[in-house]
Amino acid sequence: YGIVTFREALERSLNAATARIAREVGIKKVRDMAYRLGIQSPLPPVPSLALGAVEVTPLEIARAFSTLANNGVRTNLLAVKHVANQRGQALEKRDIQVKKVITPRSAFIMNDLLKGVLDRGTARGARRRGFDRPAAGKTGTTNDTRDAWFAGYTPDLLAVVWVGFDQQSELGLTGSQAALPIWTDFMKEA
Repeated sequence: YGIVTFREALERSLNAATARIAREVGIKKVRDMAYRLGIQSPLPPVPSLALGAVEVTPLEIARAFSTLANNGVRTNLLAVKHVANQRGQALEKRDIQVKKVITPRSAFIMNDLLKGVLDRGTARGARRRGFDRPAAGKTGTTNDTRDAWFAGYTPDLLAVVWVGFDQQSELGLTGSQAALPIWTDFMKEA
């Protein structure tokens, strides 16, 4: 595609441009940012890290994208906030812990870039399927099409969809083809 902007590379999942940007910024900085956003899995300092070439859980992806959606504030994810007895008395309570990990300005820029993925990029199929709310997100597909995913969010709801096989069989579909339609149908109902 010749010379492209970072926005174009992100929106269209142009791997060569994305890897080059990561190398110029510094792979260590990319890795450190991923950790600050909420990734906990070990991340090797290799250029393909910026392409999502390392396995992480959908929960880690949700935490990282929620940090962007929260304007740079990372929260601990809770499945159960509190447990009460039949009289409403708390038996157990967990507080949500928050930590500012990136500036609101940086989060705003990333959110704006990720909106373009839905409006003009690899996730524009959500718009064609009738999802018209303000949203941001990113598709993902492994080189061998064994995994397809989409992480996306509106101002008040985030969902991550992963499609693949536990046995590492080839799926043969991209994130746009397999995960995005599921995300879109769920978000339209939610």
